[in-house]
Amino acid sequence: MKKQKFKVERSTEGTVFELAFVLLTIVVWGAIVMFYNQAPDVIPTHFGPSGAPDAFGPKTRMFFPCVIITVVGACMMAGAYFPHSVNLPGINLVNGRQAALSTRLMRVLGILFLLLAGAVALDMLRGQVLFVLIVIVVMVLICPAFIYFIYKNQ
Repeated sequence: MKKQKFKVERSTEGTVFELAFVLLTIVVWGAIVMFYNQAPDVIPTHFGPSGAPDAFGPKTRMFFPCVIITVVGACMMAGAYFPHSVNLPGINLVNGRQAALSTRLMRVLGILFLLLAGAVALDMLRGQVLFVLIVIVVMVLICPAFIYFIYKNQ
């Protein structure tokens, strides 16, 4: 079955999400730079199953995962304009309500990925994984909820 394409128009909600993303990007990257300046020369770069650091490296390694995660967040925000491209398990978007929910999911995930970038930097500085786990748990809880509502609106 060919996917139906939906055109996402500019909206107040979309503008609010996009402005929030830009402002949050500035805040998160300001915090990442601050964390970098406060970090010792060697920081934890990997955490084992117990949550304890088990690998270490130079503090410049803090930037690589944060840049990648921020780019993924930006792609999510851009992807909100192409809801038909979102790969949802067993769901073909067939109406505008589903497209709107898919768009909202992408925007929420974009913001959460940006928060994840900040959490990664903070946890690398602190030598723990608490904030990363919190953001990931929120993502894991939000995605099935959105998928359920998208499926329910068929």
